[in-house]
Amino acid sequence: MEEHRWQSTCSASAYSLQYQSIQNPQRIILMKIVLTGGGTGGHAYPAICIADALRAGYADCSLLYIGSSDGPEARLAESANIPFIGLDSRRLGRAISIQNVRALLALARNLGSARSALKDFDADLVIGTGGYAAAAVVLAQVAQRGRTLIHEQNVVPGRTNRFIGRFADKICVTFEDTLRFFPAAKTILTGLPVRAELKHLPNKAGARRAFNLEEGLFTVLVLGGSQGARQLNRVVGEAAGIAGSEPFQILHQVGERNFEEASAVQSAADSGRYRVLAYIEDMRSAYAAADLVISRSGASTVAEITAIGIPAIFVPYPFAFADHQRLNAEYVARRGGAVVLAEAQLTASALLQQVRGFMESPESLSSMGAASRSLGMPCAADEVARIAAGMI
Repeated sequence: MEEHRWQSTCSASAYSLQYQSIQNPQRIILMKIVLTGGGTGGHAYPAICIADALRAGYADCSLLYIGSSDGPEARLAESANIPFIGLDSRRLGRAISIQNVRALLALARNLGSARSALKDFDADLVIGTGGYAAAAVVLAQVAQRGRTLIHEQNVVPGRTNRFIGRFADKICVTFEDTLRFFPAAKTILTGLPVRAELKHLPNKAGARRAFNLEEGLFTVLVLGGSQGARQLNRVVGEAAGIAGSEPFQILHQVGERNFEEASAVQSAADSGRYRVLAYIEDMRSAYAAADLVISRSGASTVAEITAIGIPAIFVPYPFAFADHQRLNAEYVARRGGAVVLAEAQLTASALLQQVRGFMESPESLSSMGAASRSLGMPCAADEVARIAAGMI
């Protein structure tokens, strides 16, 4: 029989796990794990990070992704070379409506489809990261008396995870404040899985050169998410125009749909210190180049920023479900790792005042970065993988 062990290789501030094996030619154990979750990148990206950690830890791990047919997970699974099965998942609202009837019918169909897929794959474990597609897959595994693990990204759990958390064998959470929503005996604080590449960033000078930025200038990275954030974009562009030749520069991801408008603002600013990109592929260099981040506060973004330990000004998206983004941002801010600006109070002058304050007080900036880093869990994916392996 082949024996599997995991060994901690992390510093005290985080944990990393490295797979070791003692080979025995008599038998090879194959772990079969199904990942499910999606509809949005916030659910799908953590699942892919967990998949990467499992593959790095277990050479004999076989994976299958079951998710929403119209979410980003199909593309992400394909890029990660993970077989994918798509389900017709639909959002279930609170009020009685024809849309909810259709959503319930889709859930019933998905339960049958998921059960067949799990049997065909002979799954040892299902790992769910939230979203409506995940509910059917996790519940189908529970119905078959199979093992289940779920991960909750936000401070306040979403409806899907609150419901299926009653049946899951293990529950992993991103924030300490989330522990109170689930049974203590099966809930573990792991942090949110982030890309392994973010554990090692390039040097600041080289990162700035990669974006044609001045090497010695205070640098603000602005992120509105991959699709951008129109109001945040507008205020940042206005601030860049007012700032003129002040001693800082801005690297701004605006989103594809906002790029043309933002490019016109960049041209009007005409300072050479406002750099607009539709989408940033090289996030390692973008984070490495930054002294300060201005961003929305989705769980994945918060997890990446704290894993690296960058001071941040969070501008929560005010219409996020259950006000998730505000709660995520305030969790970090209460512990000294960020400043929160409500979108209703977001103006160019308020933003510039915050940036100038940090530039004039490097001690405050450094303290905020340290507080952010103390909250970060860059090896969360490894920890979730360790827990999953221990359940099989």
